[in-house]
Amino acid sequence: MNDMPEQQKEDHRTRVGQERRQKTLDRLIEAAILVFAERGLNGTVIDHVVSRAGVSRGTFYNYFDTIEDALETARIALGREVVLLVKDSADLSQPPAERIAHGIHVFIEIARRNTLFLEFTARLGRRSFSFAAVLCETGPRFISDGIECGAFQDVPESLIFDMLEVGTIAILRRIMAGEAVDVEAFVAAMLRVLGLDFESSVAVAKQAVPQSLPDIPEDSLLARGNAAWLGSH
Repeated sequence: MNDMPEQQKEDHRTRVGQERRQKTLDRLIEAAILVFAERGLNGTVIDHVVSRAGVSRGTFYNYFDTIEDALETARIALGREVVLLVKDSADLSQPPAERIAHGIHVFIEIARRNTLFLEFTARLGRRSFSFAAVLCETGPRFISDGIECGAFQDVPESLIFDMLEVGTIAILRRIMAGEAVDVEAFVAAMLRVLGLDFESSVAVAKQAVPQSLPDIPEDSLLARGNAAWLGSH
């Protein structure tokens, strides 16, 4: 290290500092998820999170202004994991409409079967979380491929993402409330927005119902958080 040029030393210190900061942030996010799982929304406070993460309140405030900010960041992390699971389950040989229909079905079904994520999404609402932003990050050509090949109408991608986000959160809230939801009807409606006719949209939505769901890695935030949730309820 002593033989390094000064610029390399500085770059190394910067990289180490960034890695340390990211690890601390990851601990805080994991702690927020686990405390939420054990105590629920109203029972989660900063002291619980910093105790679980093994950091000071001062460290917490280096990353977040409020407990709500921490929970929102935790929900984004969970949402990203779910969307990546959906993306990995996609069959790229399928036409665009089938891929999108399958993805919506899988997302909602994963949420239905993972109470922690369902609670996070339904109780915190939209707030600053952007399902659209996560979709853009994990699948940037989610809609545009279909537009370019003529399968969809030229609808602004941001509008589609916003409609998906609001509609999906509404469905998850209904599921959490114990109401019956017609996911196929929602999927078909989204496909009609993209330009499919009524009969085609209904047929694709029905055909795209998943026969199985992707495996959730045991070391994922989703799996660990859901285990904590089930253990405390």
